[in-house]
Amino acid sequence: MLRRKLYTKIRRKAHRFYSIILLAMILVFNGCTTNKGDLTFNTPSPGESFNIYGNIYLPEIIETDSARASLTTLSDFSYFKVTAGEVTSQANKNGDFSLTGVAFSDSLVIKAVSNKIALLRRVTADELCYSDLSSLQIDITTTAEALVYQQGLLLKKDLSPADIRAREYADGIASITFALKLAMQLPKASINKTVLELPAVTSAAKEVAQKCIARDSILKDANTVLRHAFLREDLDLIKMYISPSFSNDWDSSSNWSDVVSYFEKLFSKNDYVSLTWEILETEFLENNRARIRTKVNSITKETQTDEISMNTTWTFDAYWQLEGTIWKLYKNMPYRETHPTQVDADVRWGEIALAHAELQAAVNSENIASLSYRISEAFRNAFDGNSTKNELILVATQRFNTMDVKISEYSIDSIKFNGNDRAEVTCSGRVKVVNILLGKDIDSGTVKAKVIWIKEDGIWKIYRDLPYKFTHPMTY
Repeated sequence: MLRRKLYTKIRRKAHRFYSIILLAMILVFNGCTTNKGDLTFNTPSPGESFNIYGNIYLPEIIETDSARASLTTLSDFSYFKVTAGEVTSQANKNGDFSLTGVAFSDSLVIKAVSNKIALLRRVTADELCYSDLSSLQIDITTTAEALVYQQGLLLKKDLSPADIRAREYADGIASITFALKLAMQLPKASINKTVLELPAVTSAAKEVAQKCIARDSILKDANTVLRHAFLREDLDLIKMYISPSFSNDWDSSSNWSDVVSYFEKLFSKNDYVSLTWEILETEFLENNRARIRTKVNSITKETQTDEISMNTTWTFDAYWQLEGTIWKLYKNMPYRETHPTQVDADVRWGEIALAHAELQAAVNSENIASLSYRISEAFRNAFDGNSTKNELILVATQRFNTMDVKISEYSIDSIKFNGNDRAEVTCSGRVKVVNILLGKDIDSGTVKAKVIWIKEDGIWKIYRDLPYKFTHPMTY
């Protein structure tokens, strides 16, 4: 009877070990990213330049500086000098212009000037790298938006086009364009430089920029409150700041109730060691919504043992919306270890999260059939010719009976999807176990691996290069 109890205890500990060591090393798809996983472009090479073509569009009535000053519309734009960075060219009569060899800049603004008339157009870094640069239009609206952007920079805030174009600032942008239209009807003698420097124009632009930044501050405050709610384990406050309509793109089971249930269980057995919450960027959207790129590092420990139970860093695009008078997080906040740790998660995250849940359940119940279901029949390791699916299952069974885990930790570097049915995962991890029968510790040290998953018959399965023995390579 004693031996049976001991054997049962060993098996329970062993399956816990196998859950952690296997999942720590193979279920690392939590950090899935595409080639542009951080939603940024590849940094241009030094000296890289761009050719920009466009048109000046100015149907507004202006005051001309001819011998007989009159209010009219322009029909000849050949007097406009167009500048972008260090490149300058003259516009054609119809307003077309070309700028060749414009150096990359993440704060590029094109300027078209003719006497007192000056127009602007901001060209974002994203536009330079991904958009069509053959037909950019410069008009009075692009000028107003560029002025707000420049005022934001003076206030140390890099406002995105979405920030400035949010619906609640439409009246503010209209006030800038109205001021510009009036200024263009003034005689040159009353304008020192160009219409862009007139106080009526700059003041209107600064006012819009300040409103954008004020809302940014409110959103930062909401993020701070939510962070403190987690640290204080204040479930009532968490309930308030998570929207009732909450969901995650990558996990169909995520909703308000699941968030509350998860943290209720977490708080009952764990405490936070630290929780850092960093806002990387904000983008205001229409209908009182905002995208906030957030980086969160969560370290928790078990209350009874003081052992670290989680040490995970997530970078994600959280979506907030104004509900009543409170900004609430309504979409995309990772909180489970199966959730992605990097931005740009898509529907495949849901598929792989399901694979994770099924595999974890199979391991916890020691269901070899279910475990086998998630391993490809063609499984092999390039670094071990003896590695097969059958051998992996055999090793797992042996570990169920002989080992217990002391330390298990891993971090996600990246995962690259090659097409829709193949994924290459890069990860780091460490496992320290004790051989129960021998009373001897075994420490893997830091393990770095690239594990290949494939989709067979609509099912994600482990396909290549899973280090599951201590004799396997510790680095890739």
